[in-house]
Amino acid sequence: MKDSLVQFWRSRAPRERLILAGGSALLALALLYAYAWLPIQRELAQLRQALPQLRLQARQLAQDANEAARLQQQPAPSQAGAPLADIVAQTALASGLRERIESITPQGAGQVRVILPQVAFDDWITLLGGLQTSHGVRLDSTRIQASDAAGMVSVEAVLATGG
Repeated sequence: MKDSLVQFWRSRAPRERLILAGGSALLALALLYAYAWLPIQRELAQLRQALPQLRLQARQLAQDANEAARLQQQPAPSQAGAPLADIVAQTALASGLRERIESITPQGAGQVRVILPQVAFDDWITLLGGLQTSHGVRLDSTRIQASDAAGMVSVEAVLATGG
């Protein structure tokens, strides 16, 4: 193969060699432009377009990290000796969800199992947030299943005292 190319090249007149070399160089430049330069430029334009949103997300992530660090440094709210089941029941009553709770069963040291067969997901999250901020209760495990009704879920959760 190499010998045939060398023979082909040597059999050409100097002017033909110049035209072939110039055409090959132009073809190589066109291929380099089409398959290297243009894709790089497209990616660069997309990255420039996405950069402001990524910076905003980075600032939000930094704020969230600072908030998490601040919350970790706060002492856990005292339970004032009240059983966790009573705390959950009182918080659910205050938020209007007590009638939605099927059962609140103590599970051992500082844990209760809560079953809500039909509750709005947003109400469940609000209840959890209230328990966490007011009493330092954390979600240990949960099983959430969507209901047929829009926004409604079935929840089985184990809540534990903070720590």
